Amino acid sequence: MALLSKKIRRAARQPLGRLLALLALLSSCETVVELDLPEPEPQLVLNSVLNPDSVFTADLSASRSIFSNGPHTPLTTALVQVYQAGQLLEELPHQGQGQYRGTHRPQPRLAYELRASAPGYPSVRATTQLPAPPALRDVKASRGADTDFGARTVEAAFVLTDDPAQENFYYLQAYRPEIDRFNNARTYNQAVSIIQFAPFEGEFSMEARYFFSDRLFNGQTVPFHLRLETNPDRPTYVRVAHVSKAYYDYVRTLRQQSYGDNVLPSPVTVPSNITDGLGVLASYSAATLYLKP
Repeated sequence: MALLSKKIRRAARQPLGRLLALLALLSSCETVVELDLPEPEPQLVLNSVLNPDSVFTADLSASRSIFSNGPHTPLTTALVQVYQAGQLLEELPHQGQGQYRGTHRPQPRLAYELRASAPGYPSVRATTQLPAPPALRDVKASRGADTDFGARTVEAAFVLTDDPAQENFYYLQAYRPEIDRFNNARTYNQAVSIIQFAPFEGEFSMEARYFFSDRLFNGQTVPFHLRLETNPDRPTYVRVAHVSKAYYDYVRTLRQQSYGDNVLPSPVTVPSNITDGLGVLASYSAATLYLKP
């Protein structure tokens, strides 16, 4: 035993030995402190994306504790109302699972306010103004060269005129109609890859939507060129959407939260324009281009 003690003391004189000895000392001084953190007050979570091609819809749920990993609880007995110019336009009936749906369609360039209330929660409200449809012209389509992997392509072009009076945000989305033969011949839109986007690259993307702002071409008339990985013998569509800033900021933050290639991302705060609550009220107006070379 004495010989072993001498060996330990000799090892402690070496750099590694001193480090191990320090760790052993610190481990014996560890103190566990328990904090009694208060539960945050419950809030309403209101999410809605308005566009002229659909009636007013909203998704309403309850906020959850930061200590919970469970899903948000849908609220089924809330009052959800739409106001336009300070006047009640309609109440949105509940359709199930916290989803509320009306009968009116929002109109471009008009501002709307959504209000929601439910027992036990502070009432919430939010406003958005639907952007004008994007100003597009000179739409062209042609057969493109096959990719290095033999995939067929379509070359598309159009001209976008940006409004100089304001900051503008957009997304591009390409798709083609398909039939699901395993689901009663149900039709659906199959996303089409945009493998080239000029003269500007999309700033970020989510669910086959490529988002960009007008910071590089504010107020200009810009020709865009796209290369799509799709069969030129099949009809293909490109949706160009003019989106609200709330929509752009919300999706950009969600993209940052999805980590991408960053293994250790910095925490980000998801923006919300819901007064006294959480979520987002966003809007867009879109133009759809039919491409058939």
